Amino acid sequence: MRESFWTREWFLGLVIGLIAVVAAALGQMHRFDYMVYDTAMRLASAAPTPRIAIIAIDAKSIESLGPWPWPRSRLANLLDVIDSGKPTAVATTLPLDEAQIDPGLAAIHQLQRQYADSSLPRASTTLSGVRHDVLLSARTMGLRAPQTLIELDRYLRKNAPLRALSSDLGKLHATLNDLEQHLNTDRILAQAIKRAGNVDLSMSFEPGITQGKPGAPLPNALRKNLLLDLGTSKQNKPDALSAYSMQPPMPAFTKDARGIGIFSPSADGDGRIRRTSLAVRYYQHYLPSLGLLLALQSLNLAPDKISYRDGVGLVAGSLTIRTSTDLQLRPHFYLGNGAGAAFTTYSFADVLNGNVSPEVFRDKIVLIGLTAPSIAPQFNTAADTRSPPVNILADEVSSILNQDAFYTPSWALWVKLLVWAAVLAYLILLLPLLGNRIATVATLLLFSGLLVTMLYPLINHGAWIALAGPSLLLVCGQVVLLFKRRLSSGRGFLPSTADTIENARMLGLAFQGQGQLDLAFDRFRQLPAGEPVFELLYNLALDYERRRRFSKAHDVYAYIHRHDRHYRDVKDRLKRTESLSDAKLAPARSNGDIASAGTLILETGGLQKPMLGRYEIDREIGRGAMSVVYEGRDPKIGRVVAIKTLPLSSEFDADELDQVKRRFYREAETAGRLSHPNIVTIHDVGEEHDLAYIAMEYLKGRNLTHFLNREHLLPTSTVLEIIAKCAVALDYAHQHHVVHRDVKPANIVYDVDSNTVKLTDFGIARITDASRTKTGTVMGTPSYMSPEQLAGQRLDGRADLFSLGITCFQLLTGRLPFQADTMASLMYKITNEAHPALNSLRDDLAPCVSPIINKVLQKNPDRRFQTGREMAERLIQCAHDIRKMNT
Repeated sequence: MRESFWTREWFLGLVIGLIAVVAAALGQMHRFDYMVYDTAMRLASAAPTPRIAIIAIDAKSIESLGPWPWPRSRLANLLDVIDSGKPTAVATTLPLDEAQIDPGLAAIHQLQRQYADSSLPRASTTLSGVRHDVLLSARTMGLRAPQTLIELDRYLRKNAPLRALSSDLGKLHATLNDLEQHLNTDRILAQAIKRAGNVDLSMSFEPGITQGKPGAPLPNALRKNLLLDLGTSKQNKPDALSAYSMQPPMPAFTKDARGIGIFSPSADGDGRIRRTSLAVRYYQHYLPSLGLLLALQSLNLAPDKISYRDGVGLVAGSLTIRTSTDLQLRPHFYLGNGAGAAFTTYSFADVLNGNVSPEVFRDKIVLIGLTAPSIAPQFNTAADTRSPPVNILADEVSSILNQDAFYTPSWALWVKLLVWAAVLAYLILLLPLLGNRIATVATLLLFSGLLVTMLYPLINHGAWIALAGPSLLLVCGQVVLLFKRRLSSGRGFLPSTADTIENARMLGLAFQGQGQLDLAFDRFRQLPAGEPVFELLYNLALDYERRRRFSKAHDVYAYIHRHDRHYRDVKDRLKRTESLSDAKLAPARSNGDIASAGTLILETGGLQKPMLGRYEIDREIGRGAMSVVYEGRDPKIGRVVAIKTLPLSSEFDADELDQVKRRFYREAETAGRLSHPNIVTIHDVGEEHDLAYIAMEYLKGRNLTHFLNREHLLPTSTVLEIIAKCAVALDYAHQHHVVHRDVKPANIVYDVDSNTVKLTDFGIARITDASRTKTGTVMGTPSYMSPEQLAGQRLDGRADLFSLGITCFQLLTGRLPFQADTMASLMYKITNEAHPALNSLRDDLAPCVSPIINKVLQKNPDRRFQTGREMAERLIQCAHDIRKMNT
């Protein structure tokens, strides 16, 4: 009895997959992706930059200096202390957007107003000048001073109280001014900021859609901090967050501040902070974050030199800051050793009281902020820590300077879609064909692979590929499949009783004895899988074969094979019944041999193609010194493959055969461990009649030897992009401890139509495990070897980069950089002589090309690019500049 359409396993997998896809589209998988991200954050090893020092307003400072808030004059005093140590930059996360009015200051202001509004300011002037005015008036009228005036003059001279009153009124006015100066802490702080000249301030903002006209001017306090002009066209401008409400510091502070930056930590939906904004858009302007401002100042980089590069992020000089398209940075939240803080932290009170030498701040970025839990907000971060704002700012600055930030690569979306498709295909097409044990093992292996794919790049390279959705789909699909099979067997998830099992067995045998084989099969499938049940099913399948019901026999064998692939000869019988149920049977033609007239043979309809293992051989497509490469086809799945063969027994003596076999299979093992879009994929390896073979991906296109003629050279930007892809592929191989050792144009396949590049022939690659200490053997093509490879030294990935540099040189100029008539002369030139100047061979090359070639062809490996990714980034940037100049 066949299953209904609605209960078939492939349809069930399709339904589960669609549900998972819809849930992922609605954002229901983010929480699981965040769990993986946070786990990797805690496992990733990264040390914060030592260039940051934090001055914390902590519990010790509160206890020593009194309850918060303090007068801002204390912050001014601290700035004076710090400034004597000559720091690179000073920043504070303290809010300075409102005036601080001391109660005593308010009273002084009231007295000053009353004094100014009274007659007292004029009294001093009147009393001190009355004598002079009276005598002057008398002389003006031509009168001699009468006796009364003389007496008045004498009276004023001798009357000390009147003279003292004038003096006291002046002193009172000066005292009021002195008190106002002492109590006006905002003015004291502003003066300290001016004296320091290197203080950056923070301001908050509310994200959203800015209202108003696009040409609206910036507030006066922010006009001098318009630091970013990202891109020159609409296509190159990032879709940054917009600010519709900002709280800049008071103008008294911003007037002499070095800079003002955005700082407003915001949490994801689960309440944890995983990203910060490096810039926000205010109408047509971009405003920097405080962390970005500090990082640029510490590197002495001009903010107006920052540009935005699509798929990369912000670029300033040699500094690359990987961000999302809306300029969001995922900083590394550093963990301290044990209970200690990640960054060097000093108590505010200790610094102010002279317990800390200002010299410790020399050339440092000094951050001042609240840390005491009673007064400072504490944010949950991805590292599972509760951090005050000043520590989050330190994490942001250090992540920029050390380039420790996490990012999502531009190709991550395609990988994610591919994994989704692969998991759906596995659940729908493959999983229904596997037995419970094999399916469980396969699912666990795939799940482990996905987990490694998420965690390894995130921990080691900061690249986040969110694959929690397909991982959960994989596990859920496996569980549902096991549940369905358990139910379909009639056992449910409760253990069957002995009586139930025995009744089902006896009833199945009874049906089989009566010839009702289908009913017997239904009863036997309800029994627990095991050796006794397989024996019953095997005999049932034989009965189906006797009745020539090969398709039903195939179903029974398939059921046994699903649970135990090695039971008796069930694998062979499964193939036989499959062919008998699908093939056309015809009587054998008589040819004079002894044969029964009733003998049946399979009608093939023609001659079969040559077979190697399970592959059909179509044609020869290449031949090397020892190997031959054929185009073949896997008839099971219709996949076209390239089959590389090596006739072991005819090419090698018996005493060499074992060593050659080991080398040949090491080639397959090494290349098979590498899964990268720019490395040829290995499908299978085997040996048949002393003919070893490797089935690999069939590549379209031609190797790069076809582009070495000066008349057929590829465009410079295309060459740089090809070499960059090879450098990325080598970087991947080197990370897996695989050195190619024979990088050359013949081992690089380029398809012009699809612009794909594949690195081939890891046949002489050697796994450079740390446990091996034996010096490497010289292998490869001499013209492309590095100096250390010619010397037979132990190699690392930098030797491959040297060979790749020679390949790039040859593709650009049509000639090798080192040429000689003898092997000894060639080795000497590679080891000791400098290569020809690139511009002497081609004067039309862009200026950025020659420095890259000069660096990669250095004799000393330490002076070359240290990783393929580093080399690739320089090549891609140069290619981008060339295309930009050409357009």
